[in-house]
Amino acid sequence: MWNLLGWAAASNEHAIENARAGATACGRRRVERAEVAHYLASRTPPAGPHVGTYGSEHPA
Repeated sequence: MWNLLGWAAASNEHAIENARAGATACGRRRVERAEVAHYLASRTPPAGPHVGTYGSEHPA
């Protein structure tokens, strides 16, 4: 007959390993998304009138 307590402990250990791996993967993805958002924000010109565009020197 198999040992119920041994099986429960092993199952719990596997669940903990899976949860730890999942949390690590989610954390890495979150950091990567934040880095991409920061990069894109630094590359996007500010909204609004553009200084130096044609006609901006002489408003109507």
